[in-house]
Amino acid sequence: MESSISPTEAKEQLKSKKFGDPMRIEILHDAEKTNITDKDSNIVFDLASEDISNIVWLLDETPQVVFAISGKINHEFDDFVTILLGFKNNKTAIISSNCVTSDKKRSCNVICTDGEISLDFLGFSFENNQKNNVQKITEVAFLSSQKGIPIYLELK
Repeated sequence: MESSISPTEAKEQLKSKKFGDPMRIEILHDAEKTNITDKDSNIVFDLASEDISNIVWLLDETPQVVFAISGKINHEFDDFVTILLGFKNNKTAIISSNCVTSDKKRSCNVICTDGEISLDFLGFSFENNQKNNVQKITEVAFLSSQKGIPIYLELK
């Protein structure tokens, strides 16, 4: 297992298949309770979209299916969401974001056929060249969370 590396190094390792083919990416994103306070806030757009962007950037591909479940615990708006992204070749990504807990955390585990990479995404940002796709995926995740159904995509 590789840990304490930068996201850029992780992307290079995925590209070179150092740990085999990626099978699953798990991102746990806990924001502080006070991080999102606007009644018009939405967890999918305010927190999870950045994680969607990170996954699309790491894999250099877009998902084929999106399913999301969200709800309200401490706010008038959805303050937690779990998003499942399905990619070709049975790769999956799971994003779990919330602004319910009091700790701030943004961890990422990439499980591959021959190993695992652990990352800390807290404070990490980059330019994703697939902004339009990320926006569409985020909108679909929101729609899925509202309707309670998986939604299939055809993005390039």
